[in-house]
Amino acid sequence: MDTQKFQKLFYAGPITSLCFHNDIILLSGQGPYFKVFYVPTGNLLYSHPIMEYWRIYRIVPVKFVKKEEITVEENKNNKTYYNSIIKEQRLLAIYGSKTIQIVNISIDYYKDRLELPRVSITLGSRLSPLRDWVHDVKWLYGYINNSTSTSTNSVDFVGSSITNPAELAIAFAHNFVEIYNIQNKTCVYSIQCEERCILYSARFFGDTLNELILASGTVFNQVHLWDVMKKNEFGDGVVFKKLIGHEGVIFGVNFSDDGKIISSVSDDRTIRVWKTDRNEKSNPLIFYGHMARVWDCQILDNYLISISEDSTCRVWQNSIDLNVDDEASDVNCLACWEGHVGKSVWSLAIDPSRKIVATGGGDSEIRLWSLSSDLIKIELPPVDSYAHLELQTMGKLKHLLRYSYVTKEWLSLYNSKELRNYTMMKVSNCGRVVCCGSINGKVFVISVNQEFQTIEKNLHQYKVFELFLEETEDPNILHVVSHAIHNEIYLLKLDLNDSEPRFEMLCKLSVPPQFQLMSLAFCPSYRLLICGSRESGLAIYNLNSPILSNTENSIKELSPIIYLKKTHGRQAVTSVAFRIDKLKSNEEEVLMIYTSGRDGGYIKYRLRGLSILNLKTNYSESTEKDPIIIEINKTKHCDDDLYEDTKDYNIDSDNSAKELQKKELVDGLILEQVYKVKITKGWLERVVFVEDELILLGFFRKRFFVYNEDKKYEMFSVACGGAHRMWHFKAKDKRMDKASFMFIRKENVYIYSRESSAINEGFNECNLQGNFHGRECRIVNYLSYPLDLDLGNNDQKPIMFATGAEDSILRLFQYFPDKQEKNLVSLCSIKKHTSVIKSVEWSYGTELLLFSSGANEELRCWKVEISLACNQPEAGSSAYPSVGVNCLEWSLCPAVSEIPETRIMDTSVCLINSFKGLHFIAAVYSDSVLRVWLFDEKKRKFFLIGDAKFHTRCILQVRHLVISAGENSKDGIILFTSATDGRIAIWDVSRPIYSYLDLYDKSNEAIDSLDLGEPVYYYQAHQSGINCLAIHPMSYYNSLYMIVAGGDDNAISIAYFEILWDTFRKEDDYNKIQLIIRPKYREIVKIEAAHGSSIQGIHVLNDTKILSTALDQRLNLWEIDFYSRDKIDKIDEVKYFVDKCDEVKYSKDEFDKRNEVKYSKDEIDKRNEEKYSKNEFNKRDEVKYSKDELDKRNEVEYFKDELDKSNEMYVIRLQ
Repeated sequence: MDTQKFQKLFYAGPITSLCFHNDIILLSGQGPYFKVFYVPTGNLLYSHPIMEYWRIYRIVPVKFVKKEEITVEENKNNKTYYNSIIKEQRLLAIYGSKTIQIVNISIDYYKDRLELPRVSITLGSRLSPLRDWVHDVKWLYGYINNSTSTSTNSVDFVGSSITNPAELAIAFAHNFVEIYNIQNKTCVYSIQCEERCILYSARFFGDTLNELILASGTVFNQVHLWDVMKKNEFGDGVVFKKLIGHEGVIFGVNFSDDGKIISSVSDDRTIRVWKTDRNEKSNPLIFYGHMARVWDCQILDNYLISISEDSTCRVWQNSIDLNVDDEASDVNCLACWEGHVGKSVWSLAIDPSRKIVATGGGDSEIRLWSLSSDLIKIELPPVDSYAHLELQTMGKLKHLLRYSYVTKEWLSLYNSKELRNYTMMKVSNCGRVVCCGSINGKVFVISVNQEFQTIEKNLHQYKVFELFLEETEDPNILHVVSHAIHNEIYLLKLDLNDSEPRFEMLCKLSVPPQFQLMSLAFCPSYRLLICGSRESGLAIYNLNSPILSNTENSIKELSPIIYLKKTHGRQAVTSVAFRIDKLKSNEEEVLMIYTSGRDGGYIKYRLRGLSILNLKTNYSESTEKDPIIIEINKTKHCDDDLYEDTKDYNIDSDNSAKELQKKELVDGLILEQVYKVKITKGWLERVVFVEDELILLGFFRKRFFVYNEDKKYEMFSVACGGAHRMWHFKAKDKRMDKASFMFIRKENVYIYSRESSAINEGFNECNLQGNFHGRECRIVNYLSYPLDLDLGNNDQKPIMFATGAEDSILRLFQYFPDKQEKNLVSLCSIKKHTSVIKSVEWSYGTELLLFSSGANEELRCWKVEISLACNQPEAGSSAYPSVGVNCLEWSLCPAVSEIPETRIMDTSVCLINSFKGLHFIAAVYSDSVLRVWLFDEKKRKFFLIGDAKFHTRCILQVRHLVISAGENSKDGIILFTSATDGRIAIWDVSRPIYSYLDLYDKSNEAIDSLDLGEPVYYYQAHQSGINCLAIHPMSYYNSLYMIVAGGDDNAISIAYFEILWDTFRKEDDYNKIQLIIRPKYREIVKIEAAHGSSIQGIHVLNDTKILSTALDQRLNLWEIDFYSRDKIDKIDEVKYFVDKCDEVKYSKDEFDKRNEVKYSKDEIDKRNEEKYSKNEFNKRDEVKYSKDELDKRNEVEYFKDELDKSNEMYVIRLQ
């Protein structure tokens, strides 16, 4: 076993470096991994950890490419073909920490064939360890001919120093420069700047040593420009210009291509653009708009592109050469791209053709953005071009115009004096029909393509408020809903099958009190009409009702079968959408209903049991006297005012409201709220499906935005003045290649049309690499329960796990170890918690449940439905099957603490009764209280069993242990808790739990919670807080258990306990359960210096093997000899595998098969502030600050590498 080693399999973490090799090849640095992507298709061509355990900070290519074209002969079908292959070679300098790695990259691709390029990497010289932290490197060339093309696709330069420079300039964190010969790895020149200060950033300009300039971003909020080859009398470099004005440290500096201007970004959230002229003193151009610290800004001709801690990338108008004000606000911001989640966009790159921008975020995601202009403003034609001579007696006419994108021409479709001054207009989705409502209650039906004469129908006595056109299963039949004053709502049918269209009345819609119709959607498959109101109501009508088939001339009223109040609080339901899905368990068809609201969020419902209505028949057997019984399952959240004072109603055929009964119905519809989330602080106005992707449309401040909910990014936005206006949006595909947005502003009509394609944008998918958490990941937990999936002949089980993070997002992932790319797939992402998620626990009763908990005393229960995806590996294949997940919000535990900011630090969940679906949850709180909850799956409620307060400090960890007592008796339940006082307490909670269950079975009313009593044993395990705890039953010793803990004192403690049944207890009397708990040995085995910093994760593999992780970025494997407990050996260590680690989670079933372990990382919570000692800084190879600098700033400013580096995860195999 001493030969066991760790093998790194997968890494998810911040993208710290991006660089374009050419227009189709993108290079990235993610942790120690160097990756190569093919931009047009998004394929990953190469991935390897070339920097061992150092983070790649930047990739610096040689300026020119060695390019060669060769002809190869290929034989196919007895024919000879000749193909041209382009071979490109280039040197790269990749640096991070105190290390520089020289890499030779070779890329081969067919000139006239669409195939993926082939990439090969050759590692060259490595400069390590250097004297200081590296901030920039620059290739130096002996001679450059000005006539030589600077294109990356230049001619062959074999043997030239242009493609193979021998020297490298290096800028260090203490403001000095060294020139290295990369062939013999020697320093040939060194110079210290006269300003001896710490740098946060630096950037070179110049290709030769004589013209080399360094821009130094200092800790004193200044940018210093100095010549590398010019020295003063002391031999120091002379600063020829100081750029002063920032009010924070300088995080990034960049030169323009000609070096005449320089951009700087700072802690003060501003971007400043300066002129570098040595003799000219000019004020910088200042850009405001980012909401947090700015990390980088690149100059692109007349534009600036910046990235920030606010997770946005912005494009600005660079007007430094124009006569403008020195300060520029966000009005100069031409675009704001929001695609990354969480915190910080760390890296930025622009392709050589300057059409594509690539950004890498702290969420592990790489996104592509198009710089091509895709917005076209179309103005209305002059009035005299379509309004011809009119009689004075007629007055002004209202014209309906049509614009053709093909011919760029306008056409007048219809005009009428009845449409003047006021018109309500709606167009069908097919684009064939336009309906207009007038102020006198008349409705006009107009053909866009002039297929029929305009239809006029007098429907109302007063003006038409709103019109809706909904498609049916027949493309020539439309449903028209007309809404007028006094809530007069008519449903009509427009039949275009005949040469003369029929426009006839079907019924009048009866609405509940205080229901102002705002939105609706029609489901043709089940003939359901779903309506939303301005008062946040939701009503569902069944159009299979016999009322609609009544041939009498009198107008019949149709009442809703479901009515919900305050779905979006007190805000309007702005839109309704639907899609038909199937339940994973029994293939039952369900209707998924989506609503958006002006509360800034959307809600997802699921309507089940549709088959009982026989909706796909003519419904002739039912009568109006037979009301449809509806059961509505909806959780009332104590923290959610959307359901405050809300009841669920069924309106039957007699139009009477009855409160729905919460009981199991065999023949009933079931409406479940699946998901609810807030997207924006503004208004969410529309939810639509475009090619099966959920697209959200809304307004925030003065901008209209389009947000892709499935991929979690903003697709584009347009400044239109805000939401209080008429507008229309239409998209042809999910990429928004053909999309239009029209709105009215200041009595003018504006039309923005987007016409783009993957060909002119240069890429098919904007997402090259999927995201992980955008903030610090706190917990990872495998799904080790057996899945009820029919895998056929495939022996591979899907690897799934849940994660929780500082970004308050609960996520479910599937990991594919057999894939080279996209091996981590996000199955579900839910932002329901209001703050950090500290714990996630699985439990399998009648359903698969997931419990998540964290800050603000939130403990939530989720029902997880798992099914196999459509495309599965072939029978007998070794590939892992893909799954799909539905995660339903099931229940929320009530808050009971008197302290409003109480956090749930950890939970431990155990199934008590699988038949009844009873689970107990042990939760430890920051108010030093241990609370045990009962969760009933059928009632979907939490009940407090009892609590106890033994620890006087914040409790950090809790674990449970079930002691089997045989078939005819109750099992014993033991809890282990640890706190910041370093003590571990052992609790026997068997008696209070079973006593409570006995009362719970006999009573239908609320039961008072019990006292859990005192711990049966406790001991001092550590000097300070215990962050991780593991309980392991010894294999060869019955009733013997090993308790392993890791703490803030960098130590690991190991204790052995015997847990036995009291032999005098009665087997059938669980009220007298008594366990004997005693330590096996008096002494505690201690590994005093197990890590260099606070231990965050512990897992016991077997009786002798222990895994540990800590803030020192190490994963250690320990071997313990039980017979000689003082003999402890460290078998293996992984350095820098993650930056901060949380509890080690392990899948036992999968470990026996693949020996794979998954880990998350973590920063210590508020209980333990992240401050490093001087020794720890030395261990981490970080730049130290002088005492004077620390006294001056009164704070330690971390480098970019220290700002946000905890949202990472590794997959590691133990061989």
